[in-house]
Amino acid sequence: MTGKRQPQRRGVFAPQATRQETRDAAFTLTQMLDDAGLGGIHPVLDDEKDVPRIRLYGIDADAATRLGHLVRKGMDETYLVAKELRRAVDAHGLDGFPVPQVCAAKIALGEISIHTADRLACILGAPPGPEELAEAPDWPEAKEVYDRLDAAFKAATGGAFMDMHLHSYCRRCEGDPAIELVEITVDTTRRFVKALQSAARP
Repeated sequence: MTGKRQPQRRGVFAPQATRQETRDAAFTLTQMLDDAGLGGIHPVLDDEKDVPRIRLYGIDADAATRLGHLVRKGMDETYLVAKELRRAVDAHGLDGFPVPQVCAAKIALGEISIHTADRLACILGAPPGPEELAEAPDWPEAKEVYDRLDAAFKAATGGAFMDMHLHSYCRRCEGDPAIELVEITVDTTRRFVKALQSAARP
């Protein structure tokens, strides 16, 4: 590629980027695609509407496949962290823990039962609950497990945050109470894995 390359602009744009910011982003993307041997893909600024957008043209099946491989390669570390979390969970025999999935550059988890949440809290260092859990814990019991897991996770990961939602027993659908673990960042996942691995050591 000939000619002087302009400095790459890095950072996070406002929710509604200006036309100049969008134009700069299109230019940078053009450079990156050209460097990757995908110069046939042409990012074009579309500023006819209120919010400027970048449209990609010249994408045939081969270019789309190659672009997909590049994106996947750039996500290798994220996929690896998800696999490491799965192995760390399996090492504790924690049945009922969802298979970690990569979603929007984060690690998506899912729902776990109150009993699984109670076991996870203990693995992460929480003291055992005051009494044995009922088969279908009611709200106070479930909320206590929720609080124990939240505190144990933060303590074991050095203050990392995992968004959780407590769902109580549903009489209408006969759904068991559960705790939904919302997706977490890659950095938080690494801390989670490290905490689980440390807990597995004698």
